[in-house]
Amino acid sequence: MNGRAQAAWSAVALVVALGGTNPLVRVLIAVISLDLLLTQAPPGRSLRPVLLGVTLAGAAATVLNLLLAHVGRDVIVSLPDGIPILGGPITIESAAFGISTGLGLVAAILAVAPLSLVLAPHELLDAFPTGLERSAIVVATALNLVPAIRRSAAGVIEAQQLRGHRSRGPTLWREILVPVILTAIENSLQLAEAMEARAFGSGRRSRWEPAALDGLGRLTLASAAVAFVLAVAARLAGADLDWQPYPSLTVPNVPPLILAACLVLAIPWLPWHGRMRWNRTDGEQ
Repeated sequence: MNGRAQAAWSAVALVVALGGTNPLVRVLIAVISLDLLLTQAPPGRSLRPVLLGVTLAGAAATVLNLLLAHVGRDVIVSLPDGIPILGGPITIESAAFGISTGLGLVAAILAVAPLSLVLAPHELLDAFPTGLERSAIVVATALNLVPAIRRSAAGVIEAQQLRGHRSRGPTLWREILVPVILTAIENSLQLAEAMEARAFGSGRRSRWEPAALDGLGRLTLASAAVAFVLAVAARLAGADLDWQPYPSLTVPNVPPLILAACLVLAIPWLPWHGRMRWNRTDGEQ
C-alpha cells in the first residue's frame, strides 16, 4: 500500500466521520475501516488491542454522557439530586447521544489505525511531503510507541513466569512497570544513536527505492478524492449532517451524498479486492 494513498484515505474517512454527528455515518465509517484492517493488515499482526481500545473508548463516552447529560423527555430513572454531578434524570436521549459520541471516537480511531497497523514505518514516512520529514519521524515514532511498550510488557511478564515469579496485586504492576520503562528508555537511546549514525537531519532523506503507486494505491487515492468531493458537495448543498436526539429521540437520516461518499470509500476493500497486498508473491508486488 502506498503511504500517501492510505494517508489520504484515512484523512477523508476522518472528515466524513467527524464532519457531522450522524451516528449511522459513523457506523458506516467504522465498519469500512474495520474491513480495511481485516483485509490489509499484515499476517500475524493482532487487531485485538485496537479493537479492545475502541470498545472501551466508545463505552466510556456513552456512559459519561448518560450520567452527566440530564436532558431529554424520556426518563429512564432519576438519581437523587443530592449526588454531586450525577444527580438528576437519566434519559434515553442522553444515552442515544452518548452512543453517537462513542461511535465518533470508534470511527475516528479505526479510520487512522491503518497508518500504524497496515503501513510499515518507512511507508508512513513516505505519506508526508518532503518538507514535513521531521514531523513524519515524530508521528511514526509515536504510532509505534504503544505497540513497542506492549511487546516489552509481554516479554517481561513471560520472562517472570519462566522464572517462577507469581506476584499478584500492586506488586506485580511495579515489577512490570520498572523494567518496561527502563527498556523504553534504552530503546529510545538506541533509536537516537541509529538516527545519528545515519546522519539524520543533515540533508534530505534518501530512499532505498521510491514508493510505488500500485493498482490498489491508485484505487484508494481515487476513492478518497471522490469521497472528499461528495462530502464537500453535501456541505455546500446544505445537507443536514448533524443529528440531535434532544429534546425527544428521532431517527437519524443519512444524506444521499454522504451515503455515496461512504460507499465510495468502501470500494478498495470490497471482497474481490481481499488481501490484494499480502496474497501476492514478492515478485508480483
